[in-house]
Order: sequence, then structure tokens, then C-alpha cells
Amino acid sequence: MQSKQHLAQNVEFGNAGDLDTHGTGWFVGFSDWARKPPTHLRHVPAEELAGGLCVKWFSHPAGNPNGEYKPLSEGRTMSILVSPSSEFRIEFSASDDFATDIVAHTLRRHGDFVIWGPGLFHRAFGVQPACILTVRWSSQK
Repeated sequence: MQSKQHLAQNVEFGNAGDLDTHGTGWFVGFSDWARKPPTHLRHVPAEELAGGLCVKWFSHPAGNPNGEYKPLSEGRTMSILVSPSSEFRIEFSASDDFATDIVAHTLRRHGDFVIWGPGLFHRAFGVQPACILTVRWSSQK
């Protein structure tokens, strides 16, 4: 089982509008400013090939107090709140029963995001109606 520290290193939260992108707006990619120790999840080296690109636009209704369970993640996934204001909580765990070591965060502001790596279970809670853009890809080394 992974520790909570390991979980924290495989999940990053932030707001796209608050990041210093040196005026470019690019917050995921090969630029040095996409690195954020200790995760580096937003950094994708220019020579690294990406495969299995998937993009999802979904309007999550409010409700489901137990969360919407998702399978074990593969590759990297980023979810961005595109609603002007909302409340969308997402939790991560190394175990499918979420019994221990949970990392959680709530997206509330337009541009709030979470990015995570492979090998994590997650579940989502639409606390308020929320429109989420999700991008998933895998590294091809």
C-alpha cells in the first residue's frame, strides 16, 4: 500500500490562472515553469511521446454523497473546473475501498485543476453542479 506522502506526490492541485507561466498561458508541457516539485506532473518533456489522448467535457449534477467511484487510473489525468463558480470535490486513494490514506481537494473557482498520475483510485462528488474538462494521456517512453 502506498503512503499518504506518496499519494501527495502523485496528485497536484492549483488554479491555471494563478500559475506563473511567464506570460504564455501554457501550464502543462515541456517548459521549465510546468515543473512543480515534488510532483512534476504538469511537466511533459519535449522528447516524451504521449499516447491514448482522451478529452472529456462533462456537466456533473449536484448530489451523490458517496461520490462517483472511478477505476484505477492509468497514465496522467487532469480535470479542470470550467464552470464560473461551483463546488466539485475529488478524493484519491491507493486502495479501492478508500479506507486509509486519502488525499482530497475541492475545485471551487473557474480554472481550479487537479492532475494525477497512474495507480490511484479516485472518486468525485458534485457538491454543486459543475462543468469539468478532463484530459488523459499516457507516456510513451
